[in-house]
Amino acid sequence: MQQGKFTRGRIRQHLLTMTMSSSIGLVAMFFVDLVDMYFISLLGESELAAAVGYAGTVLFFTLSFSIGLSIASGAMCSRALGGESEGVAKRIITHTWMFPTLIMVPVALVIWATSHGLLQMLGAEGQTLFYAQQYLDIILPSTPLVTIAMVGATVLRSEGEAQKAMWVTLTGGIFNAIFDPIFIFALDLRIEGAAIASVLSRFCMVIYVVYQLVLQKKVLVPINLLKLGQDLRDYLRIAFPAVLTNLSTPIGVAYVTRAIADFGDSAVAGNAIVSKLQPVAFAAIFALSGSVGPIIGQNYGAKNFARVRETLRESMRFVLLYCLLLCAILWLVRDFLIWAFQAENEAKVVIQLYCNGLSTMFVFNGIIFYTNAAFNNLGFAHFSTLINFFKATAGTIPFVFYGALWGGLEGLWYGMYLGLMLTAILSWGLCRYSLRQREEA
Repeated sequence: MQQGKFTRGRIRQHLLTMTMSSSIGLVAMFFVDLVDMYFISLLGESELAAAVGYAGTVLFFTLSFSIGLSIASGAMCSRALGGESEGVAKRIITHTWMFPTLIMVPVALVIWATSHGLLQMLGAEGQTLFYAQQYLDIILPSTPLVTIAMVGATVLRSEGEAQKAMWVTLTGGIFNAIFDPIFIFALDLRIEGAAIASVLSRFCMVIYVVYQLVLQKKVLVPINLLKLGQDLRDYLRIAFPAVLTNLSTPIGVAYVTRAIADFGDSAVAGNAIVSKLQPVAFAAIFALSGSVGPIIGQNYGAKNFARVRETLRESMRFVLLYCLLLCAILWLVRDFLIWAFQAENEAKVVIQLYCNGLSTMFVFNGIIFYTNAAFNNLGFAHFSTLINFFKATAGTIPFVFYGALWGGLEGLWYGMYLGLMLTAILSWGLCRYSLRQREEA
């Protein structure tokens, strides 16, 4: 068990190692989703592609809930590893892996029971609604498996085991890629086959993470009933605002999906393609948000604020360089993407808009990602909640509404871009304030 690994050595090296190794697993997982969308687009039914878009919005809600729970686990584990004994750290790891799993079971059941109404609220109707419901009925009950795997990967990252954490998602991606053609094409189950393949891949992720933490690293210990209540209170103090923070994002995504639905299934299909393409292209930025937390958490636990500041500077540098490079690549391959996904009408317009410059919005997403990680690990989780709710409401709704009103489908995207930029500026300023407060204290 490695304690305080990130309190020594080069910050840039830690950040790059953690981020790039984690991004490999994320690329594998997100790439399978993109391939799913590609195969579904080849079936020639815009309703199927739109159904994946609507279902993906609901699933994003459950994924965001799981991410919020895992963020709390990671924050507690990294602090313990940076400043506590091995016995205390193992106790906290055990408890903070159990809490989110138990929380996610009733949450998944509620979403599964209300999924039909949620799809209708998003604008799904007719055959598109039927396809989306088929997909969700199969995949939603497996949501707790994702939570188990995500928290396990977070624990591994908190210990500095970047490669093993990478293999959690990589395992899921590999098996999903194997199962997809079998269930979608060989068994001719179409969208239901894609859902079944995802469920089976989630089981494989859980098997791998349990093997690593229970059998290999042996970090789990018997539940300490005397400390259980205290750890639960500490966990919920971080988890509650972290979950609220992450749930704000799907609220904004749901509003955008509903607004795009007014332009027809083709526009929703185009948005779904972009939503599957975006995490593949910017997987390293998603990975960065998970890598920054343990580094900041350990150095904050060790009261080394100079290294915390250096982590934030290196994160900004990484976001700018990586995003600008990937945006240039997307611009070069835009025509290929339109051809590959057989995008027409509004779907073609959406892909062109995104690749012709609007993909640079992920610079602002990256800033929000790593500042949120800083808030959670510096003890300012409420700022993370504030920023993300601002992003989902004041930073999205009026910009998207008036953008669509004045400029149609194109105006909607430009409005979203402007709102995201303003949110990132606010988040960056609050992050600087938070660090000053901790240093002065």
